[in-house]
Amino acid sequence: MRIVSKFTRGIISKAIKMLIHKKTGYDVDIQLNEAITTISDGKTHLHLDIDAELDKNELMNILKSIGLN
Repeated sequence: MRIVSKFTRGIISKAIKMLIHKKTGYDVDIQLNEAITTISDGKTHLHLDIDAELDKNELMNILKSIGLN
């Protein structure tokens, strides 16, 4: 399955952005460029091409919260 429709990608991008904000409080702008799912031998492989944009302070807070800064 491929998700390449601009409309569908836009809806998924907004849903991901809302989910990230709700779960973490971070304001991250997400753009889903492509999503490809393949199922082979009972295993599912998901490939995502995503761009994310956020303030430098948000990135520093994320890195600090996971102990990388």
